[in-house]
Amino acid sequence: MIAGSQGGKTSYGPWWLKREIYDSRGSGDYIAVTSSYDMFKLKMLPSMLNVFEHILKCGRYWAADKVIELAHPISGDFLAKKSTDPMWGRIILRSADALSGLESATAKAAWLDECGQDGFTFDAYKAVRRRIALYRGRILMTSTLYNVGWLTLNIIDRAIETGEVNRETMGESEIDVTTSESSDITVVQFDSILNPMFPREEFEEARAMMPDEEFQMFYRGRKGSRRFLIYDNFDPQRDIVTPFMIPVEWRRYIGLDFGPVHTCAMYYAEDPGTKTLYCYREYLSGDLLIKDHATKILSGEQAITASWGGANSEGQWRMEFSSSGLPLLKPDIQDVDLGINRVYAQHSLGGIKYFSSVSGIIDEKGRYRRKRDKSGQITEDIELKSTFHRLDAERYVISMIRPGSPMTAKVIRLGDNPIWQTI
Repeated sequence: MIAGSQGGKTSYGPWWLKREIYDSRGSGDYIAVTSSYDMFKLKMLPSMLNVFEHILKCGRYWAADKVIELAHPISGDFLAKKSTDPMWGRIILRSADALSGLESATAKAAWLDECGQDGFTFDAYKAVRRRIALYRGRILMTSTLYNVGWLTLNIIDRAIETGEVNRETMGESEIDVTTSESSDITVVQFDSILNPMFPREEFEEARAMMPDEEFQMFYRGRKGSRRFLIYDNFDPQRDIVTPFMIPVEWRRYIGLDFGPVHTCAMYYAEDPGTKTLYCYREYLSGDLLIKDHATKILSGEQAITASWGGANSEGQWRMEFSSSGLPLLKPDIQDVDLGINRVYAQHSLGGIKYFSSVSGIIDEKGRYRRKRDKSGQITEDIELKSTFHRLDAERYVISMIRPGSPMTAKVIRLGDNPIWQTI
């Protein structure tokens, strides 16, 4: 359910869960996840408690564990004396930035609220999918569109490409219902003004004042263009390809972005005939020793021509990776905007293709944009800059192997023999 801001999406989620639990799947665990802890406190939790505790009186909230216990449908009793006791059923409440409590859960259905926000990553979505895999549970996703990342590419576009769209009108609002049997996805999109409490005047003022692509996303729940993105020339139709076996003779490069929680590596192979780069692998992990990161990053790689990573101040990281068997060079280009220009130039030339399996960086391409000030003007700052580990790693490596202006996008050669090899 993709709708304009204040369209009433969050109020629908608890009722959908009630139907899944009491009318369909029965006793067991269920999941409700929103984009951030603030959204959990301000929107999801009040909505859930209003329905399950106050209206239906079939839920009891255990605040310390963020769990709603569900009453037995026949007796109406709550079976638990404390939060760790067996329950007839429970709804586990979490935010996308704190999913660790789900790792041992096996659930029968899930509701994801505001999953289109930047903080709700594709990794978080996949984590929920793993929790409902055993029961092949259904997922309700409710959100406004804030970007054209994974939610657009993996859900909305997929449904529209393989499904049938039916349009209806209710009052002055349009409702698009797209059903795709092959992908098992139904997408419902509607305007903010479907909510009878939303002022028509506000809707029309937003239409007049905002760029059309943002108005379509924020007030109509429809995908806009990529014009507001930093990499607006990245074309998913052109630049995403089906994975294939990389020939052993192709040069391979790695870019790294360091961090104690998020250490990231991006892998690129170069077609010697066309000079096209193929991003064929990505690595993102944390809470490991550097030598363990190095082992995992090199696993399965027969020969790497060169690798770069880190800022000027991160020399110690490079030294420790190098001593652990992964020689790293310092990128010459440290300026973020210059590095972005180098990558942008390659997109303009169609010089980088991405395996469809590298879903993380593809998602980041659809969320990478600059902040706006209070007047709506674009600033130089990048929205949530510290979260784009894959794009930072990409900048390091592309800046080094594709120097030159955006007009020339010159390709350099590093010699016939790799700078280093692994066995």
